[in-house]
Formats: sequence, structure tokens, C-alpha cells
Amino acid sequence: MLKNTITFLGTGGGRVVVFRQIRHSGGMWLNLEGVNILIDPGPGSLVRIFEHGFDTRDIDIIVVSHRHLDHSADLNSVLESASESKKNPKDVLVAPIDVVEGEDPILLKYLKDSFSQYVQLNDQTDFEYKTIKIKGRIKHIHPGAETYGIEFHSGNKKVVYVPCGKFHEGMLEGYSENADLMIFNTTFPHRTEKYYHLSADDVELMLERYKPKKAVITHFSLAMLKEEPDKIAAKLQRKTNIPVIAAYDGMKIQI
Repeated sequence: MLKNTITFLGTGGGRVVVFRQIRHSGGMWLNLEGVNILIDPGPGSLVRIFEHGFDTRDIDIIVVSHRHLDHSADLNSVLESASESKKNPKDVLVAPIDVVEGEDPILLKYLKDSFSQYVQLNDQTDFEYKTIKIKGRIKHIHPGAETYGIEFHSGNKKVVYVPCGKFHEGMLEGYSENADLMIFNTTFPHRTEKYYHLSADDVELMLERYKPKKAVITHFSLAMLKEEPDKIAAKLQRKTNIPVIAAYDGMKIQI
């Protein structure tokens, strides 16, 4: 397995695209300096992991940005598989508190011992594991779920993940500048007040502010697919002079 790569197990966003599986929704598999991190295991994640040549038993850390089903529906099935029915617990689960506790948690009670350590994700999280650091960043405005941006640091590598949420001015402060890779859940081509998701217009502002070395847009709605993510990525690249890639299911890139 190549170090410092990320594989997009799925690139779907929005109810129609995810729950009709127009695009897959399995999250992302990040390998950073040999540490395997599964991010946002949405519907189908278990299947896509094996489909793309990975093995759940190799997962070190599972990270959930928020509890909505398109980001967490396969959390339990992946944990059951990865821990071999709890015989070999995984090292770490990183997630907001409403994923694991409260009146309506995503994590099933009987799987709480399928991992050795729980790290609560919030905007103050600063967790070290072997050679990497996981940092919680800005709290996003996203009804029904505590949602936070996440950064992964290791040596001279820096990956920033900007999950779902309505754009606000506070999102222009708090993320790291000049990341090696910045990933945006870009659900709409243009800003809309009706939905609490990022648009390409918002991504343009954040690219100009944070100036990553490379960016990826993903988590596409029907509206994004109709306007063609590749064309939107090319437009963002022309306007910001930053390399921007539109993710596709199964895409793997070097960090």
C-alpha cells in the first residue's frame, strides 16, 4: 500500500445521489505515513473498501465528521468487520459526541468495545497517534449534527478536510494555509440559502484564502452532476490558479 495517498471510495452527496447510489458514498481511505484512516463511512463503505483492494482489518483510525447517514451509515458494519467481531479492537474512533452518545447515537452500544480509544471531535481536538496529528477545526453550521472540519498532519504533509455545512465568514479563519491537499464537500454549483451545504462559490473564497497546493471537490448533488464537476473544477482552477480536481468514485491521488 502506497504511503501518503487518498482513495475516494465514494463521491456522492445529497439525498438523491446517495440514496439512489448515482454516485457511491463510501467515504475516503487516507494513508498518511503508513497510518490507515477511514473517513466518513457512509452507505456502502464496507463493500467499497474491499472492492478497491483494501481490508478493514488494516484500519487504524475511523473518523466521522458528523452523524448524518451519508457520512456514518456503515460505521457499525465497518467496525464489526475491522475488529473481527470485537476480537481485535481497532485503535481509535474520532467523532463528535452525538455519534456515540445521547438519545439517538449512530454507534450501536454492543460495538463500543470494538475500538480501544474514543476521541471526541470538536473545534479543540488535538490528538496524536504514532507519527500523525488529528486536529478538529471550525464548527460548521449543519442542522441535526455536530459537524467539524478536520486536519491531518504528519511530518511535512498536511491534509485539510472541509465537510458539509452552510458557509459563514468564520470559515475563512481557522483552517491551515498552504496544505498539501484540501478536500471540500462541494454539494452545489452555486450558493443557495435553502440548503446547509457548501457550493463552488464558497470553495472559491476558501481557496483564495487558504491557498492549498492542491484541492479536491467531492460530495456531489444532482445539481453538481448536471453542471459537470470536471468543468466546475476547471473553472475554479482558472479563477484561483490552484490545481483543483473533481473526484470520481475510486479515484486515488498522491499527497
